[in-house]
Amino acid sequence: MNKILFFFSLLLLTGIQAQKQAYSYAQISHLLSSYSENDERAMVFVNLYIRKAKKEQKASKLIAGYDEAVYYSSSVHQKLRYADSAVTVSLKSKKADLISWAYLKKGIIYYYNKRDYRLALQQYLIALSTAKETKDLYMRNKIVYHLGMVRSYLGYYEEASRHFMETAIYFERNISDKDHPNIRLNNESGYYNSIYRLSSCYKNLKQYRKEDSLIAIGIKRLKSADHHPLEFAYFQKGKGIQQIRKGDYKTGLKHLKLAENILMKEGDFASLATVDFYIGKVYWNSGDRQTSLVYLNRVDSIITEFKFVTPEITANYQYLIDDAKEKNNERQQLYYTNQLIRVDSIVKADFAFLSAGIYKEYDINSLTEDRDRLLKKNKYGLVLIFVIIAGSLILLFYLINRHRKREHRLTLKYHQLLEKLNNHTISSPRESEIVVHQAKDLYSVEVIENIKKNLKVFVEKEKFRDIDLTLEQMAKLIGCKRNALSYFLNNHLHTTYHTYIKNLRIEYITRKLMEDKIYLKYSMETLAKEGGMKNRQVFSNHFLEIHGIRPADFVRKRAEELNQENV
Repeated sequence: MNKILFFFSLLLLTGIQAQKQAYSYAQISHLLSSYSENDERAMVFVNLYIRKAKKEQKASKLIAGYDEAVYYSSSVHQKLRYADSAVTVSLKSKKADLISWAYLKKGIIYYYNKRDYRLALQQYLIALSTAKETKDLYMRNKIVYHLGMVRSYLGYYEEASRHFMETAIYFERNISDKDHPNIRLNNESGYYNSIYRLSSCYKNLKQYRKEDSLIAIGIKRLKSADHHPLEFAYFQKGKGIQQIRKGDYKTGLKHLKLAENILMKEGDFASLATVDFYIGKVYWNSGDRQTSLVYLNRVDSIITEFKFVTPEITANYQYLIDDAKEKNNERQQLYYTNQLIRVDSIVKADFAFLSAGIYKEYDINSLTEDRDRLLKKNKYGLVLIFVIIAGSLILLFYLINRHRKREHRLTLKYHQLLEKLNNHTISSPRESEIVVHQAKDLYSVEVIENIKKNLKVFVEKEKFRDIDLTLEQMAKLIGCKRNALSYFLNNHLHTTYHTYIKNLRIEYITRKLMEDKIYLKYSMETLAKEGGMKNRQVFSNHFLEIHGIRPADFVRKRAEELNQENV
C-alpha cells in the first residue's frame, strides 16, 4: 500500500507541476501525513515544501519545512544539518519565537537521536533565554519541559522537578473540551508527561509519598492506552517499580508487562531497558533464573545498540556476572565485567554532578578483585599489574604536582585579570583615546567626526557581534568608505580592523561572564557564537591572547569564586 501511495503521489505531483498550478502548503502536508518517521520517501514532498518557502521568502514556512526534513530523514547527521538550517533562517528573521523553536528542535535531536545530553542542554538554554518575552506560552512550556528532561537525566533532580511542576500546572490549566481535539491531546500529553517525569524526580530524591501520589493520578486518569499509549506505559512502568519497592512482585510484574508490550511497539528502548531490568530482577528473586537471564541480556543488547544507560540499570551486569561466576564461565564473566566497567565510565561522565552514593548499586572493589583474578591466569598477569600500579602511582604523582602548579598560575592570572577589569584597562580603544591629527589627516574634520559618532553607536548597539561582519560591512553600518574607516582605525585608534573587533568581542563576553551567572553555564561554542566568533577555538585563542588565560579556566575560577561567596 505504501508503494502504491508513493507512486500515486508522484503521478499527482507530476500532473500538478505539468499544469503549472500552485501547490499549497496544506496539500503538501496532507501528502506527508501518509509517511512514518524516518521514511526517506517523503523527502520528495519535503523538498517541494522547502523550495516553495524559499521562493516565497517565508521564514516560518521554511523553518517548518526543515522541521519536516528532520522528521523524515533517517540519518542523525542529516537531521542535524536540517536543524542547523532552521537555526540559520530563524536568526536571519530576528524573530524571537522562531529562534526559540529552532534551538528547541535542535536540542531534541541531540537528546533523543544523538544521545548527547550536554549539547542538548546548551540548545535548550539558548531557546529558553530567547523566549523570555514570548506570548507563545505553549512553546515556552515545551522548552521548560525538555530542559527538565535533560536536567533530570543528568541528575539535577531538584531543578528538573521545578521545571516539571511548572509545565504540569500550565498544561493542566489548558486542557479544555472547547479546543480542537489535537490541541486538547497535546495539552493532555504535556500534563501526563510532566507529572510522570516529576514522579521520577521524586523517586530519585527518595520522596516516595510524592512519587506514589502522582503515579496514582496517572493510573486513575489513564485507564487505557487508546489516546496516550506511551504515557499509559510510563505510569504502568512507574506503578510496577513502586510495587516491587514495596515487595509486591506479582502486582509489580503485571504492570511492568503491560508497559513492556507498549514500549516495544512504540520503539521507546530507553524506557524498555529499565522495564526489562526490573522484570529480570523479579524473576531472579523469584528463583526463575532462566527467564531472568533472558531479560537481563536483553538490557545488555539495548545498552550496546543504543548507548543508553542510567545508574538505575547498571546493577543489571552484577546479576549477569554473578550468574557467570556460579557457572564457572570465565569468558562470560570477563565480558560482563568489561561491559560494567564501560557502562560505569559512561555513567560517571554523564552524571558527574550526582552524589557518590548513586554508584553503589554494585561493588567496584569486588569487581576489580575478580577481574584481577582472571588476569592473573595469564603468566604475565602479575608483572603487568605491578607495572600498571607503579606506573599509575608515578603518573598520578606527576599529574597532581603539575595540576597544583597550573592551578597556582591560573589563580594569579585570574586575579590579575580581575584587577584589570576593575580598573577598566582591558577594553578596546575608547573615544577619549582617539588621537586627533587635524591638518595631517587625509580626510576632513567632518568625515572623522562622523566616523567617531557612528562608531560609538556601532559599539553601543553591539553590531560587532555579527559573526559574518567584514570591514566593508562595518563601513556601511558606520556610513563611510572602507578606506576611510581603515584609515581612522589605523591612525586615530592605532589599531587594525581585526584587532579592534577582536577586542570588542572578548570585552563583551568577559563582561557577560562577570555580570550574568547564566553565561557561566554556557559551552565555549555558545559563548563564541554569542560574541560573534566563528568557533570555540577562535574564541579561546583570542581570549588567551588578550587576557592571558583560557576562557574555560576563567569560567571555572569565576564559578568557584561565586560558590565560595555563597557559602
